Amino acid sequence: MANESPCKPTSPGDEPVRTFRSAIGWPGFRQTLGCFLSAAAMVLLLTMEWMLTMEWSASSVLATAVLILAIAIPAWLLVGTRYRIVDGYLTVSTLYRRRRVPLTDITSVKRWPHWQYPVEFREDFALSSKRIVIVHAESRIFVSPKDEKDFLAALDRPIDA
Repeated sequence: MANESPCKPTSPGDEPVRTFRSAIGWPGFRQTLGCFLSAAAMVLLLTMEWMLTMEWSASSVLATAVLILAIAIPAWLLVGTRYRIVDGYLTVSTLYRRRRVPLTDITSVKRWPHWQYPVEFREDFALSSKRIVIVHAESRIFVSPKDEKDFLAALDRPIDA
């Protein structure tokens, strides 16, 4: 089920904001695992240096900052990847980038055949390998909504064969 935004509609036509979260699969898990492993290395480095000297040094402070970022960034990435449909636009956003696509510019919606389309970083807004390719205005984006059925209904587009 879509996560309906609890706030009041902001569109002139009183169209509700439809917000969908990304499904999480191996790609999202792989990014998170990499950050957590680097965080574990920082904890080990921080603990060993502090145990030997019993005082905080510049490198321990740096290790602590990296540790905090290595835990916060993947959590924010997993929670913050969203797809919104409002005012005739699909807005896809992650932690550090956002793309806004007019619904009228969407030419096709297809399942991602792994062997046919390589995924480029600038096009990827999915945290799962079960992706949908949205082709629009000679470009494309990859999404992986958790509730695919409601997402496609909100887009008012079926999956193309």
